Amino acid sequence: MGLNPDAFVGAWVLDDFRITFSDDRSPVFPFGKNAVGQILYAASGHMSAVLSRADRPALTATRLETTGSAPAAEKAAAFDSYLSYGGTWTLDGDDIVHTVTHALSPNLVGQDNRRHVTLGPDSVTLSYSLVARSGVTRTYSLRWVRP
Repeated sequence: MGLNPDAFVGAWVLDDFRITFSDDRSPVFPFGKNAVGQILYAASGHMSAVLSRADRPALTATRLETTGSAPAAEKAAAFDSYLSYGGTWTLDGDDIVHTVTHALSPNLVGQDNRRHVTLGPDSVTLSYSLVARSGVTRTYSLRWVRP
């Protein structure tokens, strides 16, 4: 039957972002155990997602107009602790596909990011797996809840 698009429309906040491994090592939390984020799904088919560490240090450049003058090390740390992209979304069976039209990382633009959906009564978990050269499967799992 497939997923109902109406179940996704609106705002969700990040509850948990972790990577698990097929070799049973401990999970990794890419932005820390207290990562923050928001994903928005519009009925029009547009979407936007932001994720970050909760403990990001402030830049010495304090205004939006002057962030470009912050030291390179500060900008690198800000980039490494934050992820954002937006575009469109569609459902395909038990998956959601985000087609990226703009992103903090330019390499994401043009990609279709397919995520398996596990829909709960008050949450949605989006996950995908990648196999490393070692043969170990890494499963990325992001659990979102309604605010």
